[in-house]
Amino acid sequence: MNISETIKNKQFINSLWMMSEKIIAIFGMLFVTSYVARYIGVEAFGQLALAIALFQIVQVIAQMGSDNIIFKRFTQNITSGLRLISATLLQRVLIYLLLSLPILLWQIYTFTPLGFCFFISIFFASLFSTLDVYSIYFNATLQSRFNTLANSAGLLAVFFSRYLIVWFALSPFWLSISIMLTSFIPLLLRLHRTRTLRASLGTSTRQQKKYGRYLFMTGFSLVISAVSVAIYGRISQLMLAIMAGSKAVGLFAVASSLATSWTFVTAALITSSFTTIFQSKSEAVALMATARLQRLIFAVSLFFVLLLSLMSYPLLKLLYGEAYLEGWPIIILLAVASFFSASGPVAYRYIIRLSGYRFLTRKSSLLLCTSVPISAITIYFWGIYGAAVSTIFIEILGLTLLNYRFSHGVIWTMHKKSIKYRNY
Repeated sequence: MNISETIKNKQFINSLWMMSEKIIAIFGMLFVTSYVARYIGVEAFGQLALAIALFQIVQVIAQMGSDNIIFKRFTQNITSGLRLISATLLQRVLIYLLLSLPILLWQIYTFTPLGFCFFISIFFASLFSTLDVYSIYFNATLQSRFNTLANSAGLLAVFFSRYLIVWFALSPFWLSISIMLTSFIPLLLRLHRTRTLRASLGTSTRQQKKYGRYLFMTGFSLVISAVSVAIYGRISQLMLAIMAGSKAVGLFAVASSLATSWTFVTAALITSSFTTIFQSKSEAVALMATARLQRLIFAVSLFFVLLLSLMSYPLLKLLYGEAYLEGWPIIILLAVASFFSASGPVAYRYIIRLSGYRFLTRKSSLLLCTSVPISAITIYFWGIYGAAVSTIFIEILGLTLLNYRFSHGVIWTMHKKSIKYRNY
């Protein structure tokens, strides 16, 4: 077996482990979230979904677009990647806490005691996720097996804690523990596994400042892009909260979680494949590899969208109960949107390979500005259905027309090559 085949086999095995990791994460999210949703009702769950959306935006800002920067650095130099993580840890924590404070103060006066308890648990769960960037190390070095094991441990802890709460008929306030354990346990395990590597780095104060400046300068463009993506990806929920109330947000959040539950498969394939694409010295080879990957993502996405369209009603009834069945048609519409959103990371990472950071900033900012009036108009006339329709339109626009402006239409070329099979 030659080196190329060995690398491909490692990528395939790593993809399987990454899929296993995401299956476990999605499995835990669906069952833990559905249990909470049944327990607290549609309107209260809508408030919780809004809190999740807000802290996810805070988390994106705190990470300073570091996910893709660190991943790319790991594929080129593992030691440098580890130093980049270590040197910028405090920076991410401070940004997260600073941005979270006004949201926490606002929620004290708007949420019920139970809602605020869940809100605090979301705050800590997102904080742990912000710190848990060492998962990138295991993915980039094709060691996703450990990520799967770490997340499995977290999921087991969640189920065990939930079982104890039900068995002893404890107050629903204790359910917040399950939310936090989902991300806290994997973080501890990854920190323990990398302790020797981190201890051997010996990063000086000068190096910390150097890496901090690098992440800020390089990540500044990406963070604007990432924040814009995070906002326009959740603009429908934010608009629904303003124009339609918490119940609509709850129904939309449940439909969205089910409609996108399969995208861990495409995410795993994309992450593993780009390890080689980032390392490729030939732009022609990288473009061909990206086009083949895009074709695969299209095929996988179509399969899952069709499957989900058939299974959405019984799945929604099983997991969330009768109170949420009103949102069943929304799942199908959002599944269509997920077909296009699943392909977005392919173009996004290829643009990063070509160092198109400024383009991503301009594109995502333009998409955000476009999504606000589209969402407002469609939600005003069609309510929750308008939110789903606007999501479809925004995802199509972000994947195609706005990307085609980059580098003389290289993304358009890649999409054409992904469709024309005879080119390979």
